[in-house]
Order: sequence, then C-alpha cells, then structure tokens
Amino acid sequence: MSERTTRLGADDFEEAIDFVNLVFSVYEPHDFERLLPKLYRPTDEAMGRHLAVKRDGRIRAIVGVYPIELNIANTLLRIAGVGAVSVHPRDRGRGYMKRLMAASIEQIREESWEISWLSGQRQRYGYFGYEVCGTAWEFSVSEANVRHSYRPAPGLTFEKVNSPDDERISAIAGWHNCRPVRCTRPAGAFFDVARSWHHDLFVALDAERRAVGYTIADSISGTVFEAGGETEATTRALVPAWVRQHGSGTVRFETAPVPSPLVDELGRVAEGYHIRPVGNWRIFDWQGVLRALLALRRDTTGLPPGEIVIGIEGYGNLRLTVSAERAVCERTDESAAVEMTESVAMRTLFGPLPPAATGAISGSVLDGWCPLPLFLPRQDGV
Repeated sequence: MSERTTRLGADDFEEAIDFVNLVFSVYEPHDFERLLPKLYRPTDEAMGRHLAVKRDGRIRAIVGVYPIELNIANTLLRIAGVGAVSVHPRDRGRGYMKRLMAASIEQIREESWEISWLSGQRQRYGYFGYEVCGTAWEFSVSEANVRHSYRPAPGLTFEKVNSPDDERISAIAGWHNCRPVRCTRPAGAFFDVARSWHHDLFVALDAERRAVGYTIADSISGTVFEAGGETEATTRALVPAWVRQHGSGTVRFETAPVPSPLVDELGRVAEGYHIRPVGNWRIFDWQGVLRALLALRRDTTGLPPGEIVIGIEGYGNLRLTVSAERAVCERTDESAAVEMTESVAMRTLFGPLPPAATGAISGSVLDGWCPLPLFLPRQDGV
C-alpha cells in the first residue's frame, strides 16, 4: 500500500471536487464548484493551494490554504484562509487531518502570513492554535420598521447582475473599495466572489435606472451581506428599499463592527441586533495585526489615551500606546502588566466579549479599547 502527502494540480480537479462534495454532503448536499467558484477551478494555481493525502493514487484527505488580502483602513494584512478540511469517512482516525493541518501551518509560517482564519468546530481547531474571536454585527429590519420609519419610500429598485461582463461591476467595485474594512478583489474576480456561498449580486437603480448602489445577498432569505452606494444618502436608502422589495417579514443585515452610514441607519430603524464572533483565528504577526486594528479603532471611534504592556506566550511582550496623534504597537523588553496565552489574548483583544469576560485583566485601558474590530466579510471567507 502506497501513501504520500502531495500538492494537487489541475489534473486532480474532478477527483478533488467529487471528494470534498462526498465528505461535506454527509449531512447536507454540497457542490463546491458552484458554492465557491472563486476558489475551485481546474488550474494548477487554484488546485495547487491544496495539500492531500493519497493512498494508492487516490485522495483520502485534503486541506486547502487560500490567500486573502484584508484591507484595514489602507493597511494590508495577508490572511491564510484554511478550508476544504476533509477526510474520507472510512479513513477517520488515521491522523490524516492532523498531518495536513500541521503541514499547512508550517506553510503559513514559511510564507510569512500575518494571520489565518477558518470556520469549524471550536475545539477541533483549538488543537492547532485557533480560537473563536472577532466581531460581526447583525441587524434585523422588519417590514413594520420600514413602514413606520420611511415616508415616502425611497425610489430605488434592484436588479440581479447575471454576468461578469456587466459594465456596472466596475462602479460596484469602486463602492466596495470605499469600505473601511474590506478584502482586495481583483476586477476579474469580483463577480465570482459576489456569487460565492450561493449569494447574488444586485445593482440598485434610481428612478432614471441609473446604477447608484449595490447589495450582495441571499436571494431566498433576503439576508444582506454587503451594501453600499455612491453617496451616504444612497447607502442609507438601500435599507428600506431592499426590505420593501425583497423582504419576507424580517431581513438580516451583516456588517463590520465599525461606524458607517449603513450601521448608523440600521441602528436607527432595526428591530434588534446581534453581536457574534466571526470565526476561528490564529495570529502569527501580533505586532502588525494589533497596530492595524488599534489604528482603525482610533480613527473610527476614537480611543482614550493610555499605554499598556502585554505579554503573549510564545511571542513576547508588546507595548500598546494610544495618544492624541497616533496608535502604536511595538515589541518591548519591559515587564508585562499581564501575561496571556495566545488563546486568551485573542479573546481579550478581539472579542466579541469585553476584556473582563476573559478573566485575564480588568480595570485597564484595554476595557476602553477592546474588542478591536477584527472582521472578515462573509463573501471573502473560504
């Protein structure tokens, strides 16, 4: 019996797709080629992102590592998205997942990725250094909320974008790029990203049928995962217009945890809201990630001035400083006010619960600074 760990190529596409569809369809049917067209293509580049265990020439397990570039207020962080973690049902218990996850993490380290993200059961991936943290805001807006809050109704309609060649995608990409937290989407890939997860891209049209905004949403439930317009007023008007045209009772809107015209409008009219973690994260460059998120939080909400030195097990000590002029994170040999494991540090700094809820530290400047706005847009997940 021959067994080896190998990187996949274009020739493995059909077998790999059949394999992940089989494994993930145990409880619910999956079609990864349709679910994530941005990732699964019959090319060496796309398939080369996957490590696999092959036995006698056949795939028995897969783990994929996919590049994501997160733009946080014009600071770029390279995320290694981990997905397609799958082992054939008859091969569970052989250690294949552990082997491929360890190899993937080694690859992430060698390629100097700042941060990694994946979705999945918390304790399962906790063994590999990941922790549930980060923050997303969800708002629920009902037809009654809209009926009582908007008179007259905004004159916007929505039209589904059905082709990557639609000339309006260029304008939509421009509106997307104005978001304070966003992922880089190459022009030719925007459409595939927008229709991933079985979602759809819609363009908002004014009374003259001019494109003035967009949403990315689930056509069935109406849930909106992204929305923006050419002006602040247009962005606000997307909320009632979408609920009136696509609502079936109540519509859910997901947003990054930072102030924006959309968040302000949703907070004004929504029936309720929900704060939840974003997924499982592992930080490799603590200094770079904290520097970017501190700066974003300072620029969007303001932060009380202060300073603290924290120690992160396996990484070292960091001095976090916020002043009227800037927010700084830098390595230091100074003694730490608090020592934390990486897991506790992720929950303390990135939430969604406040720092005191982790039991690590309270009564410090972190209570006024955290949770920092670590977020990954749903469309860019893997």
